[in-house]
Amino acid sequence: MHTETDLADDRPTVPTDLDAFRAHIRRWLPGNLPKIGEQSHPGEPVEEQAPRHRILQRRLWDAHLAGICYPREYGGLGLSREHQAAFLDETAGFELPTIMAVTHAVILPTLLDFGSREQCVRHVPAGLRGDEIAVQLLSEPSGGSDMAAALTRAIKDDDIFVVNGAKIWSTGAHVADYGLLLARTDPEFPKHRGLSMFIVPLDAEGVTVNPIRLGTGASEFCEEFFDDVKIPVTNLVGRFNDGWTVASRVLFHERNMVGDSGLNDSRYTPAGDERDDPLVALVQRMGVASDPEVRQLLGEAMALAHLRRPAVEHISQGLASGRFPGPGASLLKLLSSHIGYRRLEIAMQIAGNSGIVWDGVDEESPGIQWLGARAHTLAGGTTEMQLNQISERVLGLPRDPSTDRELPFAQLPHN
Repeated sequence: MHTETDLADDRPTVPTDLDAFRAHIRRWLPGNLPKIGEQSHPGEPVEEQAPRHRILQRRLWDAHLAGICYPREYGGLGLSREHQAAFLDETAGFELPTIMAVTHAVILPTLLDFGSREQCVRHVPAGLRGDEIAVQLLSEPSGGSDMAAALTRAIKDDDIFVVNGAKIWSTGAHVADYGLLLARTDPEFPKHRGLSMFIVPLDAEGVTVNPIRLGTGASEFCEEFFDDVKIPVTNLVGRFNDGWTVASRVLFHERNMVGDSGLNDSRYTPAGDERDDPLVALVQRMGVASDPEVRQLLGEAMALAHLRRPAVEHISQGLASGRFPGPGASLLKLLSSHIGYRRLEIAMQIAGNSGIVWDGVDEESPGIQWLGARAHTLAGGTTEMQLNQISERVLGLPRDPSTDRELPFAQLPHN
């Protein structure tokens, strides 16, 4: 545990009383964060969004509103999850720097869990200021959902590691500064035990990042190639050959992020107030409010929206208190994926033929939202992976038999 003194700065003091904290945010918001749509537009490319979001994150930092739950020693406020929830409530309708979501919700928490003091000092304040964007470099073209089957190699050579391999489906890598990369460091160990995690700058010599164009027309995911990339041994995160432990924590934080936040900005995800529910607006726009089948579908969608928040709060509190084991984060992810996707299915049923035709830049069409929804069911692990996690590690059911868990990785067949 880090015990150094708090990071010194001259930013304004923020009240810790929850009601005063809310009032402070309400006073600060006008003129500091734009309303959604004032500066952004549907279909805005990630590479255009990133510079503006770095600026918005810096404004939050300067106002001492970045890293609400982060330790004070690294520039955070050291406040509670209730304060974070209050911040999200008060900023509803304002544009937040969501390009930083993976950095703040996944990468930096993992560094706080496993990183060295030097790594935390270097990267945590920089991420909270908006100076650095980070990504996960876990999945590989040959591995599918089996991250432990990583073929990317990191070979130690004196005080450096030399990395060769490829990664894929990394969100926003083309605008990121560094990534957490899982690489095989000893193929003579079984596949889960010969891995290590590294911080890899994405502007390092030998790194190539290519955006991937999706069916929606967006290019938020990337593939990366590493050709003799040299990184110092000080970039090792956690223990050598124990990268699976670190990777498991990355997935824990990612599942929390996907399941426990408003990071999915689809217009057809659950709303907090039924009067503002985009599905209600869709029904009114289509002129089908009196159709009994539509009313039944709308009732189902609104029930799901009302269910989500208390369920997420219950699971999140259980994880925070230790009542649920860490793999219980799969419950969050599975719940949010199911509710989000089902609501989009309902939107498509209501929209009918108009749901499959849209203007080329209309990202708010239910059709284009539905096309993109599959990505959210895959983020943080597929539904099948979440069900395995819940059955084996939450409910304690027997694990499926496996013949490759104890064999040296070098002896296993590879794609």
